Amino acid sequence: MAVSFESLMAIQHRNVEVAYSDKDTMLYALSVGMGAQPLDERLLPFVFEGRPMRTLPSMASILMRAPVLESGLDLRHMLHGEQKLSLIREIPPQGTLLVDAGVSQVIDKGPEKGLVVVFESRARTTDGLAVFTASTVILARGDGGIGAAPGTLPAPHGIPQRGPDRTIRIETRDDQALLYRLNEDRNPIHADPQFAQKAGFGRPILHGLCTYGLICGALVREVCEGDSSRMTSFDVRFAAPVYPGETMELDVWSDGPQISFRCRIPQRDKTVVDNGRCDLKPSQ
Repeated sequence: MAVSFESLMAIQHRNVEVAYSDKDTMLYALSVGMGAQPLDERLLPFVFEGRPMRTLPSMASILMRAPVLESGLDLRHMLHGEQKLSLIREIPPQGTLLVDAGVSQVIDKGPEKGLVVVFESRARTTDGLAVFTASTVILARGDGGIGAAPGTLPAPHGIPQRGPDRTIRIETRDDQALLYRLNEDRNPIHADPQFAQKAGFGRPILHGLCTYGLICGALVREVCEGDSSRMTSFDVRFAAPVYPGETMELDVWSDGPQISFRCRIPQRDKTVVDNGRCDLKPSQ
């Protein structure tokens, strides 16, 4: 069934209970590389219940319950364009969140270019304390021309024109996608070589949200020195897929509390994440 502007904007869910355990939190952290340095006491709280546990901020991307699958959009021609996060407080390492999730904006680019659909989620504790707001921006290339307003998204964050202040290497595992898919996304494009080839890729690709988590973890490790509570926002634009086993290089620009970043695969001379921005609280 073809989607319509009205059917998309009608997707609104209130008070969705999202329950998760410390096991879920540790699995997520391990799946985005937070256990790669198991003797680092700064990082153990993300992967070991024997320390006061912490949650990697990017875990909001799997707790937000974006209703993409129920939208009716053509999954074969869908691209994940952007992921945004605003943190009001640290995500509890376990418990239940109440999430309001739905479509917040639809931009019609026309029959040839498709739709831009923004899914937004707001999460709070059962006591009513706001935790985060997260947005997923989808380009639905096969669903344009439905009569929605043309519109525009906010301009992307500008990367400074000077050279990066530092570059962080991020190693990915050959089995990274197989591990990450245990969180939520079991799309076979991330596991089945034959399916990936039919989709136009030489082999399975890494989840965009896994790349998102790997970058978040690198910033927590190297910029926040393990203190994830300093992060108040984390926004990216996806530019190209990553293949499991590749090495990424994260170029970072620090301007006071504002961190800008771009991530690339030097072996392929390919930018995979661009216009990244992370805002920090002052260190304690």
